[in-house]
Parts: sequence; C-alpha cells; structure tokens
Amino acid sequence: MRNCICLLRGILLLALPMAAYAQPGSYQNLGGGWSQIGGMASVGNYLYIISGGTLYETSASGKYKDLGGGWSDMGGMASLGPYLYAISGGTLYETGTDGKYKDLGSGWSQIGGMAALGNHLYIISGGTLYETTTAGTYKDLGGGWSDVGGMAAVGDKLYIVSGGTLYETTTTGKYTNLGGGWSDIGGMAALGGKLYIISGGTLYETTTTGKYNGLGGGWSDIGGMTALGEHLYIISGGTLYLTRVK
Repeated sequence: MRNCICLLRGILLLALPMAAYAQPGSYQNLGGGWSQIGGMASVGNYLYIISGGTLYETSASGKYKDLGGGWSDMGGMASLGPYLYAISGGTLYETGTDGKYKDLGSGWSQIGGMAALGNHLYIISGGTLYETTTAGTYKDLGGGWSDVGGMAAVGDKLYIVSGGTLYETTTTGKYTNLGGGWSDIGGMAALGGKLYIISGGTLYETTTTGKYNGLGGGWSDIGGMTALGEHLYIISGGTLYLTRVK
C-alpha cells in the first residue's frame, strides 16, 4: 500500500506542472537576441520578424533564417494572403516570404497602426484611417485617430485602441466605443475570434464586445506580438515566447 501511495504521489507531482503549463497565459521561452523590432507577422506556418533592420523567417519552435536587411525606419507590418506588407522609410512594400519586395508607394508617415481585413490593408497614418489595396491605392476613412496603442481585425471589423479607449470600427470608418482604461499598450493581436491586448504589463483576453479577462502579468519591453496557429507569439525583453491562450 505504501508503494502505491508513493507511486500516486509521483504521478501527481509529474502531472501538476504539466497542467499548470497548459493554462491560458502560460508560456514557453523560444530564445533571445530579438532587438530593435520593426515588425512582426505570420504567414502560413512561419513567423516573420524584422529585427535590427533584417527580416527573419522564424519557425514555431524559434529557429530562424535571414531573408535580407535594409528594413529601417519601420512604421508597421501585416500579412495578407501569401504576402507581407511593411512600411519602411515611409514607403509601403509588398514582400514575399522569400524576402523579395515591391514598392507600392510612399507618403506613409506617423503610422499609428496597420492590419489586414478581407482583401484590403487598413493603415492609420497621420491620425487618419485608410483602406488600402494590395496595389497601393487608398481611400480616406476618416481622421481623429490619435495616441493609437494597437490595431487588429476580427471577423469583418477592425478594433483600435485610441486614446486609451477600445473602438470597434467598420470598414467604412464608423466606430463604436467599447470602453476605456487601456493604457501603456505593449501589443495587440487577434486569435480565435478574440482580441489579446497587453496593457500595463498584463495580457488580457478581450471579446469583441469589450469584456476582458487577465491572463497574467510581467510582460514588459514588448517588441512584437502576433498569432500563429493556436498560440500567440510575443517578444518581451528581447526574448521570443510562445504563449497559450486556451
């Protein structure tokens, strides 16, 4: 009987850390050295990160490949279909996953946010929200977007944190206030029909109605945040983390 009890205790001790590890908000260190982050997005099964002016293709396990440098004065990066779209030096570029790029036009300054929805890009530049085609043509959807902390797309809507308030925004520029208190934004991403926002060092899971749930703190010096598969990937303090949300 004593041996059985000891064996059960051993099984429990082994199982408990695994159970804790699988909880929402738990994370896994995938390696450091990620500095001067200019953008972060995912295409297919890979992450794409601009670090120190170089674009890297990074696997879900943290292994990476250099795709070329020259990415300076970054304004934002998003993925749409099989391509990356990056604003560098005020110019919008379409970039393949092989690192080859095409100039889509300049004049993009004071970038507040960038996201993809449907067949278009949505970019906040100089306080104005623009709908932009993959050819680089754009349409003004309205101004007043100041102090932008983050931007992401869920379903057929955009979600923008501006002036500490979360807004739901249609693709025509109409918006709805979903609540304030969002300060010191470190990152924002969409995954599984929900928003994930780092605010004040805490990661929050947020519904599209504005209800939120804290998933844990300690997230500082955020370089980037994006979704890949069922997980979030966050660069914090120069280290890339895989983060579970369910």
